[in-house]
Amino acid sequence: MADAAGQRFRSGLLYGLVAYTWWGLVPLYFAALGRAGVLAGEVLAHRIAWAVPVLLALTAFTGGWADLFRVFRDRKLVLALLLSAVLLAANWLIYIHATLTDRVAEASLGYYMLPLVYAALATTVLGERLRPLHYPALALVALGVAIPFAAEGAFTWIAVALPVSFGIYGLVRKTVPVEGMAGLTVESLLMLPLSLGYLFYLASVGENHFACDWAVNGLIAFSGVVTVVPLLTFALSLRRLPLLAISFIQFLSPTVQMLIAVGYLGEVLTPDRVAAFACVWVAVAIFITDAALQVRKARQPVKCHGPPSVALPRLTR
Repeated sequence: MADAAGQRFRSGLLYGLVAYTWWGLVPLYFAALGRAGVLAGEVLAHRIAWAVPVLLALTAFTGGWADLFRVFRDRKLVLALLLSAVLLAANWLIYIHATLTDRVAEASLGYYMLPLVYAALATTVLGERLRPLHYPALALVALGVAIPFAAEGAFTWIAVALPVSFGIYGLVRKTVPVEGMAGLTVESLLMLPLSLGYLFYLASVGENHFACDWAVNGLIAFSGVVTVVPLLTFALSLRRLPLLAISFIQFLSPTVQMLIAVGYLGEVLTPDRVAAFACVWVAVAIFITDAALQVRKARQPVKCHGPPSVALPRLTR
């Protein structure tokens, strides 16, 4: 029992690290498409269109047709995944727009807010409990987010819309009893008709960038892999970890995004952003310390009248 729970937690952590590292590197891909003149709406449509064949191939390889058909036979599951698909598409569109308009740093700031959204959803909806060290960690995150807002003196809608849309998406996916592969495939299939319709429209008016240049064609076709890998690993992580744990792992993604924005895309790292970084990473250190203490406590034998036993932390709901 203890080994199974620990293995589930470790696998969830690994999947989460893969997902958020990949998402952190995605601005490099979008920047390449932007230099080719591809606009945000077209990028989004291609992401969905090229993700579907990748997901169907993976479904065939893993023998997941039964799960896929089970979902489509359940009207409530389809409606729930339709909601998550809309939230996901909105999040993608906003992020692609931020990347193509040189606002990656602003987008990364928004994703630093995601733990606040996750904490609110986890405690109010899922009934998860904050441990004592989580409170100062979240307070530091809130301070780190507030500093750039106060310094710039303006409301940055991208930094709010991104964490809210993705936070609610994560909540929906966590509460829907569908595994990662089947759920992501259904979401993509539900978004496919509108995406194809938009691509056909662009082709009819001569604004579709696919088939114009082989290098651009390759970049666009690769969007299926770019889309599926992080979403699939995220969904697998989401089914194995508490939402609060995921909220702190995700710091990896905006940190990589910020480094890319400053080091490669030429955006400026202002003093207020440096201060925000400091607050956030102290918060991460506090969370990691708390997690290490919980693991150490779980491994200590508990004295009782019967055989020795191990007290496990609550890893899943």
